Amino acid sequence: MANCCRLKNLALSYNDSITAVGLSSLSSLFRSERCSLCNLLLVHLDDDGAVALANGLIGNKSLKTVEFSRSGITERGWTAFSKLLCDTSSVNNTYLSNHTLETLGGYGVHAPSDIMKYLKLNRVSQKNAALRKILDSHPDIDVEPLFQWKLKCLPLVVRWLESARSYLYLYHVHVRESNEVFQCRKLSAVYKFIHGLPSLAVAGYRGLNMTDILSKKRKFDHL
Repeated sequence: MANCCRLKNLALSYNDSITAVGLSSLSSLFRSERCSLCNLLLVHLDDDGAVALANGLIGNKSLKTVEFSRSGITERGWTAFSKLLCDTSSVNNTYLSNHTLETLGGYGVHAPSDIMKYLKLNRVSQKNAALRKILDSHPDIDVEPLFQWKLKCLPLVVRWLESARSYLYLYHVHVRESNEVFQCRKLSAVYKFIHGLPSLAVAGYRGLNMTDILSKKRKFDHL
């Protein structure tokens, strides 16, 4: 099935004996670059099945609907789905989260509010779901990982923050903060760049000096 590129719907809702092991075996299908599966229908899902399914869907960019009519999912299972939809451990992991899945559950299945919010963001605009999740999950964006590119990323960060606000209004996604608060977040990111510049400059200056010293030492050794 991992090599099947035309499978759009997979209905397993008449099979009540599928376990977490069975769902794990579908990971190769979900993670295949050729996967075109859009809808997965199940009859029942418990914590083990939820964790197996959530782990299997990491990297999947086709599945939009996972329906199941009966749920034995507790906090452990829902946490796995929440991390799949929005991994808040870092900005990069949030960006790499699943922004494709739009429906999870079915009639009588009540997912936690954070999962419903992430699913709604995916439905409203898959293209900009990552942007909205980053802004929502990282009030104070850590720009230190970008220091390795020095000033090259500063214009990109500023431009990204400037366009973020317009995207949120364009797609009618609820924004909980005022323009003043959002502007403070933007200034905070710029400040971190400026604050980090002295250490970068000093490191660069020391690096150049050490290069000169070593170069002179090599010349002296050859005399």
